[in-house]
Amino acid sequence: MKRTLVYAIAGAVLAAVVVVTGAAIWFVVGHRETASVSASVAEVEFAQIRSRFSHQQPLVDMSIRRPVTPSPAATAAKPLRTFHTVVFDTRGSARIVRISVPYWVARYYARHDGSFRWLGELTFLDDTEFDPEAISVSLDQLERRGPGLVVDYRRPSGGQFVSWIE
Repeated sequence: MKRTLVYAIAGAVLAAVVVVTGAAIWFVVGHRETASVSASVAEVEFAQIRSRFSHQQPLVDMSIRRPVTPSPAATAAKPLRTFHTVVFDTRGSARIVRISVPYWVARYYARHDGSFRWLGELTFLDDTEFDPEAISVSLDQLERRGPGLVVDYRRPSGGQFVSWIE
């Protein structure tokens, strides 16, 4: 009887691990896409994204690697739903990485002080050239700013990324 209970518990634990692993894989696959592309194809996609935000300055100033203080007029109370990041990685074979995750994922990855460093955390499966970039922003800053452009960065080598929140 005792052995049957141990097998039942072990089976339940194994089933839970399989379900959680499957859900995690489904989540990652459903929110991330990677494709080999040429620099010209990537440039077209980035131009389309940038045109959507042509009236906005990014929240993060990449020359100092931190957010600029939004003006009171930029303060928004709109709920944030989705965090988007598009990366053109020029190391090796050029590829584009598209990540769109629910905003609560940023909350999950936020540190105790409310800061959030998305490159390297959301792109951990892709290892992009931007992963080591020390770019942090607080959830409070994102929420005060509201939906819009967070980062727009291009390296002289051609690698680039854009992040925004809807």
